[in-house]
Amino acid sequence: MTDPRIEALEREIATLVERRQELRANGAEAGELESNRRDIVTRQHRLSEALISIYAPQPVLAVA
Repeated sequence: MTDPRIEALEREIATLVERRQELRANGAEAGELESNRRDIVTRQHRLSEALISIYAPQPVLAVA
């Protein structure tokens, strides 16, 4: 079962990438493209953090 956070972030990224393609095709201003790029990077970072929280091995604490 996929975590809903992962699914939501993947959808957001796909939407932002599609929007970026539209912006580029329509000759958008540099500032608009930069804003979109930052939005994509932010979501990718959140996705990475979510995946790490799910799949990274958890540290084992030694009990002394």
